[in-house]
Amino acid sequence: MRTVNYSEVLQLLSELAGIPYADLPTATALTYRGAISRWFRKAWEVEYWPELTRCDQRYYRAAWAAGTTYAAGTEVFFKGNGATSQSYFQSLRSGMPLTVTSLLRTGTTALAVTSGLHGLVTGDWVTITGATPAGYNLTAQITYFAGNAFNYTLASDPGASGSGTILCSPNPESSTGTTCAGWWYPCQSSYSGSVWALATAYVAGDVVYYPVNDTYYACHTASTGNLPTNTSYFGALTVFDKYVGYTQTGFTAIGDVRDVYTKNPRVLKTYATPDWTLTQNGVQVPNGPNVVWLEYRTRFAPLIGSDWASGTSYAVGDQVLYNSSGSIKNFYTCIQATSSVAPSNTAYWTILEIPYLFQPYLVHGAFADVLRMDGQMDKAFQQEKLAEEYLEIEAAKLFNLQPQQNRMDMSAAY
Repeated sequence: MRTVNYSEVLQLLSELAGIPYADLPTATALTYRGAISRWFRKAWEVEYWPELTRCDQRYYRAAWAAGTTYAAGTEVFFKGNGATSQSYFQSLRSGMPLTVTSLLRTGTTALAVTSGLHGLVTGDWVTITGATPAGYNLTAQITYFAGNAFNYTLASDPGASGSGTILCSPNPESSTGTTCAGWWYPCQSSYSGSVWALATAYVAGDVVYYPVNDTYYACHTASTGNLPTNTSYFGALTVFDKYVGYTQTGFTAIGDVRDVYTKNPRVLKTYATPDWTLTQNGVQVPNGPNVVWLEYRTRFAPLIGSDWASGTSYAVGDQVLYNSSGSIKNFYTCIQATSSVAPSNTAYWTILEIPYLFQPYLVHGAFADVLRMDGQMDKAFQQEKLAEEYLEIEAAKLFNLQPQQNRMDMSAAY
């Protein structure tokens, strides 16, 4: 995307107001910043500009990741291993990942010993991380050895026993689609099961209904005579709510949603548009597939940052104004907490880009606000009209001078 620097917009506004940029008082610069930010939002949200519109593949929950700590009730998206499942699972109990206290091998057969009962059965899949030699770290099918031990096959003999902070993450599903019932249960919009009975012997994977609290539970550890509320044997099941959160880790924050698709509409013409609606949680797609494509406008961020100062503690999401070179200034958003790394470091900061096409609109629109605050209403109206004309020119370029075919029609949410 072609962009302009914030300092360029500020300089043009300052000169339009009759103040040499080099002599612009700090208090006046702050007033101008507010005016620029207000008009920036207007330009941002008036149209689905190609520069600001994304079409991403999205999941309803965060993707499962080996080595991640999952509490009971956590819902994850599992892409699968071997045969791709792309399904959602709910953790039945806390304790993941398991700690591996010993990792031995006989040739290419590894024996993993866990700090407690692992709850796995032959055929389950696990992912081992944190081991040295690295040959132990892989996703593999296990063979039950004991309540706190299992075997799995290595690609080659690593030459030594495993060491390090070794973790074992039970995969929600095997390569053939079998759920790891000792730890996970498939997410569903509704559940069914017999009423829990005191004398019935339950095994991992059984679902029972407990009328006392009107809740379904899945057994993760064989049980007889234990109440479903006993977390040592059962995990409560929650109804799966299909929605894409407005903010998701690793994805661009969603502003306004244009439409939802079953396939990538920019590549395939066989997509469908499932029913969707907006709620406080996100984009609800109750009857949609497990993976959807979302077309949306990226979220607007107001210009509110103060000058960056080394030694100040900045948290993720904090915004600063930074002079990168000479008189060039831009706003940056913190993406990794720091107190000394300058915004020029892209591992810690991301620049807040101003599209080139907005420049004249921002300058004249902000100047209209400045004039209005000074009581010069007639001049303010003229500048505001000029600003709107500039934006109309950009819209004409987009829709008239650059004829586009097969543009996606807007579907109303319902």
